[in-house]
Amino acid sequence: MSASQPASEPLAASPELQEQAASALRKQEALENWKHHVAASAPCDEAAMNRRIARFGEIPASTRAFVDTWVPGHERTLLSVIGSGVTDNPDFKPKIAAAENFHVDFIIAPEGCGAALHWHSTEEVFIAQAGRWEVDWIDGATGTVHTATLNPRDTISVPPFVHRAFRSLDGDQGLLISILGGKVPERVKWDASLAARARALGAGFDAAGNAVKFD
Repeated sequence: MSASQPASEPLAASPELQEQAASALRKQEALENWKHHVAASAPCDEAAMNRRIARFGEIPASTRAFVDTWVPGHERTLLSVIGSGVTDNPDFKPKIAAAENFHVDFIIAPEGCGAALHWHSTEEVFIAQAGRWEVDWIDGATGTVHTATLNPRDTISVPPFVHRAFRSLDGDQGLLISILGGKVPERVKWDASLAARARALGAGFDAAGNAVKFD
């Protein structure tokens, strides 16, 4: 090439080659990012994990976990699986005490029976593990009571402060799972309709907020 001839410019890479190069860089970055997504396990020996296992036949059960169970139509058995929960009975303890931000109970009820209208200050999730269940809730804006039917393995999440009730449609064949959010949930608040019926039966609360009944 003579000194008078201009130097030729390098050829630009084709769009296909540019995309291949960019893809290679993205892949390299993605693989290197594993360093942000790997961590060691916290200590937990066999004895510690055994304290976090609830065998079904060993789960504490109560037919008097809440004040409404003295009122006809609200009979049920509560099995306390994980966490302190919010029962009206301070002597009723869960099988697994350790729970950071949730509480789990199993519920079995005679046909047509279940919890009266009440609310919690945190979300409550119901899962129909077996049998069919009905869940009522009150729209506080209108006072309307709505009902949803849960078939086996259906799930409903009830917001905080919304009154809800539930009942079994299949009796002892049913099992409802309740998962309540919150580290230390506040006490249950009941709908006024329950208070009048419970008072007539001599059921109420002591100064500590625990359920009591007088003849």
